[in-house]
Formats: sequence, C-alpha cells, structure tokens
Amino acid sequence: MSSLARRSSASIRSRTAHAVQMNGKNQAAAPVERKAAAASTSASTSSQLPSSSGRRLCLFFDGTGNAAFLEKITNLPTGFGLACNEPDKQLLYYQTGIGTTSLNLSAGLMPSMLSKLWARISAVVDEGIAYSLPAHIQRGYQFLMNYWQPGDQIFLFGFSRGAYTARALAGMLQRVGLLPAGNEETIPLAYEIYKKDRDLDEGVEKESAARAFKRTFSREVKVQFVGVWDTVSSVGAVIPRILPFANGSSYIRHFRQALALDEHRARFAYQPWIASDEPVPADYSIKQVWFAGAHSNIGGGLFGYDGDREPALSHLTLRWMLREAVEAGMWLNEDHLAASPIYAPFVEAADRAVAAGDDPALEAYLAKVAKSNPDMPPETAALAFIAASKSAATQDDALAPRGDSLSFHIQEYPPEIKKKRGLGGRFKDWWSRQMQRVGAAAWWALELSPTLKIYWDIEGNQRTWTLRWNRARGRVLLPDPTFHFSVADRLAASPATLLEHGGGNNENVPETKGYDFKAQFLPGQSMKNVTYVE
Repeated sequence: MSSLARRSSASIRSRTAHAVQMNGKNQAAAPVERKAAAASTSASTSSQLPSSSGRRLCLFFDGTGNAAFLEKITNLPTGFGLACNEPDKQLLYYQTGIGTTSLNLSAGLMPSMLSKLWARISAVVDEGIAYSLPAHIQRGYQFLMNYWQPGDQIFLFGFSRGAYTARALAGMLQRVGLLPAGNEETIPLAYEIYKKDRDLDEGVEKESAARAFKRTFSREVKVQFVGVWDTVSSVGAVIPRILPFANGSSYIRHFRQALALDEHRARFAYQPWIASDEPVPADYSIKQVWFAGAHSNIGGGLFGYDGDREPALSHLTLRWMLREAVEAGMWLNEDHLAASPIYAPFVEAADRAVAAGDDPALEAYLAKVAKSNPDMPPETAALAFIAASKSAATQDDALAPRGDSLSFHIQEYPPEIKKKRGLGGRFKDWWSRQMQRVGAAAWWALELSPTLKIYWDIEGNQRTWTLRWNRARGRVLLPDPTFHFSVADRLAASPATLLEHGGGNNENVPETKGYDFKAQFLPGQSMKNVTYVE
C-alpha cells in the first residue's frame, strides 16, 4: 500500500473512531445523529427489510473469457477486491467467465501439452455453444445453498454472459427456491426443473413441477440486489441458449444495469429488465443507465490492465454500481477503497463532506444507507457516493479511450511514448494493430452473415426467434432512456479534447470528428427524451 493510501485509510479509521468517542462534541454530531436516526427507523422497517444482523452474500460472475489476473481484468474482480470479506458481515464468491480454461477440470489427468491444448479447445467451444452455462449457474446456487441463513441478503453481480448467469441464477431461485445445505446431488434436478418447468396433474387442480419442488424441498429466498454490466440477450455465440430470468418486481428488491451506448456487434445484443404486470412496490427499484463505450468499456477488460491508474470508462460504471449496492446494504472495505486508484482521490473530499453535513444529496443518501445497513460507517458510504458524483476526476474518465471491435482505425501511442518503446517495441505495437484489424475483419464477417437471435418484447411477455443481418447497426435504446452524466461530458468535448485525453493506447478508436454514440432512438424519440443522472 502506498504512503498516500496508508494515510487515506488511516484517515477513515481514525475519523470513524473519533466520531464514536466524541458523541458529545460538535465534530461528531452529524455521524451520531445519523446512527440515532438509523436506530429509530430500524423498528419501523423491520417488517419490510431482512434482519440487519444478517450477512450479505455477494456473488460475482465474470464475463466471457475473463478470469481474474489470468485473462482480462474486468469490474468483477475489482469490485470483489473492494468488498468487505468478514464472515460475520459478508461472504464473497467469485467465478471466472464462460469460455475460460481455468474452469476446464476434465483435462487434469492428461499430459501437460495435451492438457493445455484440450483446455484451450474446450474454452473456444464453450464460447461458441456455452456448454458450461449449467455448471456456472449450479456452482453459484451451491454456494448459496451451503452458506445462506435466514436473515442473510443476496447480492448478485455479473458482466456480459456473467450477467446472464447472475440473472438466470435469480430466476432459478425464484422458481425452485433454495435447497437446504448439503444437498449437492439434488442441484442438477433442481436445475432441470427450473429450465423445463411443466404442469403436474394433481386431481382437479394443476401445479407446476417447479412450484411442487419448491414447496417440497426448498427454502423461500429473495434477492436483495442484482447489479449487472451489459447483459447479453442469449449465451452461446454460435448456438444461442436461453433460460428464464427472475420476473416480477417483488422478487428482486433492487435491479441495476449499466448498458453500452456504443456496442454494435450482432453477437452482443443486450437484454433489458424483464418487467411484469404487477406494480413496483414503493421500496423496490429498477435502474438501467446508458454509458459511453463498447461492451467491454462498460464491464472492463477491453484494454490492457494498468492497475487502474489511468482514467477509464469502466471506472464510471464501477463507481456507479458500488454506490447503488452500498445504498442497498452491501459492505465495502474501507482500507481497500483508500488504497484503490479508483477511490483514493476522493477520500479527503468524502471526509470533509461528512464533517460539514451540508450536502442535501449526500445526507439523503446516508439516510438510506443507515436504513439498509445501520452499522456502515458514514465515511465509507460517503466515499462511495462522492466518488460516483460529477467531478474533475470523473470527467477524465468520461473522456478516456473508447474501443470498437468493428473499427479498422486504431489510435497509436503518442510520439513521446513511441520513442521510449524502441525498435522492438514499435514492431510489437505495429503487429498488435494488424492483429486487431484481423479481428475486426472476423467480426465484420459475422455482421454480414445471418445471426440467430432471441428477443423479448420490452415488457418481457413474449420471446421471438429471428434471423437478422446486423450490418454493424447500433442498439435500439429503451423508451425515454436514462444516460449517465458522463455521456454529456463526452458529447460536449471537441475532437481535439477527445484525442488529447484518449492519448492513444494502441487499441482505442480515434475520435477525430468528436463523439457520437452508436445506439439508435426508438421512432419518435430523440435527445429530448433523455434523462441524465449521476
């Protein structure tokens, strides 16, 4: 940990302890009042919220081909590392993505070279047909089965196909419930019933197999929070696979999704929230927010990992998601936040804001956190809030490099960096650009060929199969879409500003004409229908 990070984390800890000890002094008045308010509201909300003494079970499902520190680094391992992992408060679970060699266990008995070859072939096939999807869902289910206790809250996070996995797991929990601990051998049966639900004849009345299974074997659980980055609409690049998601606004208490404005590949059609006819209860919420960038700009992992030191579009979505999760009751690790380049610049501002107590938006946020997690230190919650708010640092992230897998135009490193790279380094950079262009040609071949896709209507009431020639067309936006404030910053930036901030990383697309997102409005809608949010 750097000296700055040590000072920052010590600042958070010392201020928190100071506030507890000085509850009779002015400096600590605001934190003490917030804790008292939380105590006074706990009785009134106890009938609606799970027990505040219950733990949080947080599951992180990584994206296609992503394995932390082995393949590309996305927001999932980063978020995992920022979360609190104390058994009496919160348990964490991380799963590598579909198409990663690390999940292929069948090659363990083969010789080393054959094992590696088999693992790679299996990973490629998995990306095409997603044969490991059932295993991914069932492993997440098994974790919950063995660790969930009454009063615990479930938080599910995912990116890309990992987002699909998280939402399918929520659907499985809704349909068949959660088996008692130790029933590993029954999980495949529960999965098959979830996947192929059917009616059972029982005298005059009929009951679905899933409902009968749930009534007989399972515990009733609900999901406190689902936070996903750019869910794909089906899993399997060659053969689409679909599974039921959780539906009904009363099952998932809080749903959050960050969506990519600039993803326009056929194999990455997005899946919005599937609504139901029932009204959303007052204390439940659904937010789907659009951000600038392609699929992996939103979830992270598009460019080489730099330890999160340089500005990135994915930092915006991570801060937004964790702010929402903290509001719903998730614990973050204050030391890890202070040591993270994504959060360290905001530590002092958060401490000052808590001490001042004069920011209405922050105070309203802290009041919500106090209801969902009364023991959360206000400084930690304030850091999650301040870091996700508009600032000079977030503007740098808003103007950061953007990728486009269908573009043959690639912005090279700036001249001063090229000089330092040497002849060998410059050749490697040139070769990397050529390989990216080969990849773009392959993606274009898919764009110009028919793609079998599955679409839900906007209410999620009907599923249709269709053949579609995408031809690099942008996504169709949701009605009256919600944009993140960073999109406005990028739209307002001049081409020169974007080129300067982008800087060129030998992978990003140069925006010589300024930024104009790829997504398309529904007929009759325009920028006038957009709402900007923090």
